[in-house]
Amino acid sequence: MVRVFVYNLKFNQIAAVNKACAAVGGSVVNIKKDDLHKSIESLIDSTKGAKAGKDALVEPTELLIFDNFSSEAMDEFLDAYNSTGVPKVIFKAAITPINRKWTPAYLYEQLKQEIK
Repeated sequence: MVRVFVYNLKFNQIAAVNKACAAVGGSVVNIKKDDLHKSIESLIDSTKGAKAGKDALVEPTELLIFDNFSSEAMDEFLDAYNSTGVPKVIFKAAITPINRKWTPAYLYEQLKQEIK
């Protein structure tokens, strides 16, 4: 199952993500403010319960997290999103074996460091 976890996107960005998800047969999952400090792994699989992960005390300005995307699906998603003309989401990442233990807040902090 292909999913995109989103946090704090503008209305037009959410609409573009929904359109892009439809193009790849995926779904959108909203990250609640209360979930920013739970591990990404527990967000992916809610049956595991809320686990603490590697964390940071920041709140993301915006965030996209891609779950279970092949490179082809990622290309198709990004093409569909970009075709809407909506501003890009700067902070985005695919889930990896390493970052799945992190929280969305910590992932955001790491992405911010990469941009500097």
